[in-house]
Amino acid sequence: MIGFAQLMLLVFAYSVSIAEADPYHSAHILKHVKSNVDLSIQKQAAQELIGRILPERAHQFEVELNGRLKLNSFKILKTNDSTSVSITGSNGVAAAKGFYYYLKYYCGCHVSWDGDQLNLPDDLPEVDVEIQAPSSIVYYQNVCTWSYSFSWWTWKEWRRHIDWMAMQGITLSLAPFQEDLWAELYTEYNISQHDIDGHLSGPGFFAWQRMGNIRGWGGPLTTNFINFSKKLQNQVIDEMRRLGMVLALPAFAGHLPVQFAQLYPEAKLTPVENWNGFPAQYASPLFLDPIDPLFQEIGKRFLTKVIERYGSNHIYFCDPFNEIQPRSFSAKYLSSASAGIYKAMNDVDPFAVWLLQGWMFVKNPYWSDVAIRAFLQAVPLGRMLVLDLQSEQFPQYDRTESYHGQPFIWCMLSNFGGTLGMLGSVDLVFQRIRDVRTNDSMTMIGTGITPEGINQNYGLYEFALEMGWNPNIDNVEEWFRTYASVRYGTQDKRLKDAWSMFRYTVYSFKEQEMMRGKYTFNRRPSLKLHPWLWYNETLFNAGVQLLLESNSTNTLFRNDVVDLTRQFLQNTADRLYLNIMEAYNTKNPNSVKYLSILFQKLLEDMDRLLRTDQHFLLGRWLESAKAVAETSLERQKYEYNARNQITLWGPQGQIVDYANKQWAGMVQDFFLPRWKLFLTEMTKDVEQNRTLNEGKVRDKIFKMVELPFCTSNKRYPIRPDGDALLVARELFEAWSDRAQRFKELPLKPTKMAKKLKRHKHVV
Repeated sequence: MIGFAQLMLLVFAYSVSIAEADPYHSAHILKHVKSNVDLSIQKQAAQELIGRILPERAHQFEVELNGRLKLNSFKILKTNDSTSVSITGSNGVAAAKGFYYYLKYYCGCHVSWDGDQLNLPDDLPEVDVEIQAPSSIVYYQNVCTWSYSFSWWTWKEWRRHIDWMAMQGITLSLAPFQEDLWAELYTEYNISQHDIDGHLSGPGFFAWQRMGNIRGWGGPLTTNFINFSKKLQNQVIDEMRRLGMVLALPAFAGHLPVQFAQLYPEAKLTPVENWNGFPAQYASPLFLDPIDPLFQEIGKRFLTKVIERYGSNHIYFCDPFNEIQPRSFSAKYLSSASAGIYKAMNDVDPFAVWLLQGWMFVKNPYWSDVAIRAFLQAVPLGRMLVLDLQSEQFPQYDRTESYHGQPFIWCMLSNFGGTLGMLGSVDLVFQRIRDVRTNDSMTMIGTGITPEGINQNYGLYEFALEMGWNPNIDNVEEWFRTYASVRYGTQDKRLKDAWSMFRYTVYSFKEQEMMRGKYTFNRRPSLKLHPWLWYNETLFNAGVQLLLESNSTNTLFRNDVVDLTRQFLQNTADRLYLNIMEAYNTKNPNSVKYLSILFQKLLEDMDRLLRTDQHFLLGRWLESAKAVAETSLERQKYEYNARNQITLWGPQGQIVDYANKQWAGMVQDFFLPRWKLFLTEMTKDVEQNRTLNEGKVRDKIFKMVELPFCTSNKRYPIRPDGDALLVARELFEAWSDRAQRFKELPLKPTKMAKKLKRHKHVV
């Protein structure tokens, strides 16, 4: 007679054999990762969302939820004789997505990161449509988004953002906080408050402390912020779940304070490799080997706390080796490490699914095919869900044979650090998602977006998200023409034509170079910069000109006017830089002096332009950081977090400029003073026939501009100043005339860009 244990082993063996024969079996196992909130609550939440978006007309929309509908589907019905629009969804998110689908495609409206255009017709149009999403999961967030965009958000910002998420049909995302739980756990292990303070970073750097890259930088974390984040976490999780979203919660990845080495000398604890040259005080937290019994103890205690406080949707995010290397790349070790991490989850939650960022495999030669297979297959198929983090540029699903049977989500990253340069790979997003969907060997079960920072390139991200829901997209150009009309609330042909031009220029990137939104003027000054473009600058400028010919009063139009003119000006700065370098190399002091003055004038104009729109103001970022503080010391600390992250990114500029922003105030007091100092020194050396000592000038810039900016408490405006359209028109005309005399930017990457391609730059 067979015993119960033997029976369970046979069942498990049978399930694994099925999974090996049918790669989609893993998707079926994931069906338990779903909302556990009653549909009546989700219905109420969706109806409340409509009330917030359309408070005067919410009574014209009726929401129904039907659990018998196919996954991620909605129906919209409005007949000639009905006074309201009926929206039926499979859950709350589907109903919210159906609501937005109707607003966009039947009422010509738009809701975005940047604001809304909600000019509904008096008589709501008739409709009878049914949509089922081709994606089982629509995912949103990068672990870095917590720091680059969400650091200083309050419930007000999250409330608005969660509504946007639901209307975009996002079904899976990440919980934003965890520091309160770690502080509790470390105390239970007799770690002193002093040592906890030395480990937990400031809010501007949470993401990298959580991943074991740094420790304590920007800290110590105050009790006030821990309490604030604890309350906010509950609000965010509760509201996302009320709308039917699934929340991934944190699990233990192995990263610990250095004091654990003294407390547990027998444990397999090793310092993490130094990340980006951070000094010892802020570098190399400990990594606890997942094969050590202590890992299981801590992992289980932490996850138990997580579930007790927040409940669970059975999915947990955990990134043990993000931009840090395992102690061994042998298949045996990686298999045991992966199995150990999963066991700590599974022992607490037998239905646990591990959500893993696939970023550690990107451009890392140490992760061989054998190593990747060993790591992935140590977890039962369907109990690991991989985010293919940058599928539009560096997809890993082909290389890994569809993650060796584990389900994955096709993700578009596109943005690094929240920089504002316009960039996108629209055709690759469109084609690759379609190709993977029709490939029977692929285990893709969803699509999503994973920007490191938001509030830039919005149209690109709405397009990628809609690819997860709308199976009828078959014409990319028409999609962007529609985007222009709904965003601005007009059928102006000039605006549609302009967005067609942007779609074929800035959003046509198809190469593998690391183009990350940085241009000459917002880089640390150097003689060795190599600006280049991947698109036809003349065509892009023609699109900007068409935009500026319109007279729309729409706030989103004004926002885009500033953004696109900013892009034009920074391209112009790149070209002007090439002329300065030519004059410097030919030892022409008069030209160097004249062009240097012109370059500084351009930056002054850039700051003036950016001041005309609230989304481009440094003051809003700094004031939001200070607003979450209780004391003057705490305000000073958080302002330093906010300033350092967008400039030096570390005590000595470890990742200088990585997350910088083209914001008014930052151009005026950071970018311009750096270039003024550099160009002044360069002009002197040309006049005296000397070679510029770049190292000496860089040190001078660090001491005289960069460090003082990080420690300054100067306040900046939080409200715009000036007419965006008038200023943009003036500057576009003036600099278009001047730019005719500047060198053209090369359309192909230079040798420097090719070197960047080979360089594994951490994020």
